[in-house]
Amino acid sequence: MKPKENRRMTSIARRINRAQVSSLFFALLIVNVFILLAALLGWAWSAEHQVYGEQWTYKLRRSLEWVDGQNHRQTLQTVVYVFSGADEVVHRVAAGDFLLLCERLANITVGFELVVLFFHWRSGRKRTMRLLTPLHQMSEAAEQLSSLRFDEQKYHDLEDAIAAISPLAPDARLSTGDSDLQGLENAVNNLLTRMHESYRQQIRFVSDASHELRTPISVIRGYADMLARWGKDDEKILGESIAAIRGEADNMQRLVEQLLFLARGEAGRNQPTLQPLDLSALMREVYDEYAMIEKDHRWQLRADVPVPSLGDAALLKQAARVLCDNAIKYSPEGELITLRSFVDERGVPCFSVQDGGAGIPSADIPHIFERFYRADRALTRQTGGTGLGLSIAKWIVDQHKGYFQVISHEGLGTRMVVCLPVTGQDNHLQPIKQATLDADEQAVPVP
Repeated sequence: MKPKENRRMTSIARRINRAQVSSLFFALLIVNVFILLAALLGWAWSAEHQVYGEQWTYKLRRSLEWVDGQNHRQTLQTVVYVFSGADEVVHRVAAGDFLLLCERLANITVGFELVVLFFHWRSGRKRTMRLLTPLHQMSEAAEQLSSLRFDEQKYHDLEDAIAAISPLAPDARLSTGDSDLQGLENAVNNLLTRMHESYRQQIRFVSDASHELRTPISVIRGYADMLARWGKDDEKILGESIAAIRGEADNMQRLVEQLLFLARGEAGRNQPTLQPLDLSALMREVYDEYAMIEKDHRWQLRADVPVPSLGDAALLKQAARVLCDNAIKYSPEGELITLRSFVDERGVPCFSVQDGGAGIPSADIPHIFERFYRADRALTRQTGGTGLGLSIAKWIVDQHKGYFQVISHEGLGTRMVVCLPVTGQDNHLQPIKQATLDADEQAVPVP
């Protein structure tokens, strides 16, 4: 570093350090004043409360007096606190001892704070110099770059290539043909790919959300028009219309609530509270709920031993319910649905929901966690649903730094496995895994 630049950095560091010390000094001064005032007010209240007890009121006349001390000098030792109430009885309490105690404590506190300020001032300049070093290095690097000579033709080629990119073209790529700019081209092209993919998902999400809301609104509007024309006088039509309107309103409410859940999650307002939990106990609770309320399917629980993990029990139970709801929708009546908790061969705690339904085509598995994605839209219209359940489950598992295993085979069924971090560890596990479910694996309950 040049001597002139060294002196400049030292001067800047000294000014920054002086400003920090001054700020700390005034902050300590304000704190000391507030503490002293609080102590004085507390002592005065205590003295008044001893006299008036429950009859105390803030409407008292208060003053300070000095009694004659040695050599008739007015000192803290001679201060008397005087107060009187509505009864005009004057009470005097010697405040000298308390004020002297406050003075000693204040001297000790101020002395300690001065020592702290001194050491902060001594070490602050070096600390500031260390913080300014990266900025100085950046300044030197920028100065060196400005002194270099570049081929202006490369700038023009790059400018022309950027101007030729169409933001609406999905295959838009930056290409200059210059090997020196290859790294920049790759970075820009990767960014364009991610932007186009995000834009595509956003367009599809808006379109699907509009379609999902348009259908129940049209149904409600149709039944409302029918009621307005002749349904008011026909009890059968009236009852049918009310039931349909309520059903569609419930569907809309469920859709909006799921959209709000995902929106709050992406905004960081649904952060999970991670605590030690037992996945076997969690799956047992889910099994008890569905075995009681869902009688059209057979339920099996395989959670005999504790499976410790770390997570938010409420959110994980919500994810398990999503998997159970999907198993119910895509399994015929009387089919077996198995809930299981276990530790895999790597010691990772997991829970799973397995059904014997239609299965998921292999081409659809990479997309099943996308919002509003349906592998079979005709079947979805029959079974209901919003297409957001697995998106919510995926978000919950991602927040726990876990991952999904999707094991499915058409005609045999699907097993959805959720794997979570080991208790006390922050496992950044793999994303979605997918495999196929063999025929013999479906015929025999999973071990």
